[in-house]
Amino acid sequence: MQTNELIGVRHLSASGRRIPVLFFQNEGGSFAGHCLLADDDTAIIDGPSPEAVLALFERLIEDVLFLRSPIAASAGLCARAV
Repeated sequence: MQTNELIGVRHLSASGRRIPVLFFQNEGGSFAGHCLLADDDTAIIDGPSPEAVLALFERLIEDVLFLRSPIAASAGLCARAV
């Protein structure tokens, strides 16, 4: 998947944080949302529109943050790519 220029930025509020989501339009016409969770951690979701991508991130963000937390890692609930 190759993305083009940045077309927009929105922010999510979760766990007391303000998390940026960067939007790009893919070559095939779909949209990629890059949710910047940390300096070295970006979750990416593709969808038919920026609104659809943002809506999915809004529904999943608390779970994504938990699964990437040290608590989940120490409990063996997730494997983080290195």
